[in-house]
Amino acid sequence: MSSKIIEFSLPTVQEWAWQMLALFIIILILRKLLFQPVTDFIEKRKAAIAEEVNSAANAKSSAEKLQADYEEKLKYINREADTILKESRQKALAREAEIVEAAKVEAEAIKQKAKQDIIMEQDKAKAQIKTEMIEVASLMASKFVNASIDDAQQNQLITEIIDEMGDVQWLN
Repeated sequence: MSSKIIEFSLPTVQEWAWQMLALFIIILILRKLLFQPVTDFIEKRKAAIAEEVNSAANAKSSAEKLQADYEEKLKYINREADTILKESRQKALAREAEIVEAAKVEAEAIKQKAKQDIIMEQDKAKAQIKTEMIEVASLMASKFVNASIDDAQQNQLITEIIDEMGDVQWLN
């Protein structure tokens, strides 16, 4: 053996050449059998990942659009609810005014009926007083006819009648 670490002899160079050729053939075989399918797999995986990213981006934009639509619908619903509440308040106030007006009309009708009742009762009382006055006058006339009276009795009867009529007059 020689003392050199690397020897450049013809058999060594041939061995190296065969080893290099074998390595090159192994690399070609591995490239054909292993590297190409792995590269294809990696490319397919990249494409799938890119498609999923695009799909996720589309889904995100779609979700954002839906969220914007729902927020707009919520705003519309809130505005509509406010409008309905305002209309309800206005209707309630209008109904309240109608009820108050109806109550005023009814109160006025009750007042008018009470006034009519009072007038009717006054007329009744007047008629009754007139009836009593007629009865008193006829009683007095019958007393004058039945009794022969002197001046003192006549003055006393007139005073009594005037006193009775004075009591009746103040009721009118």
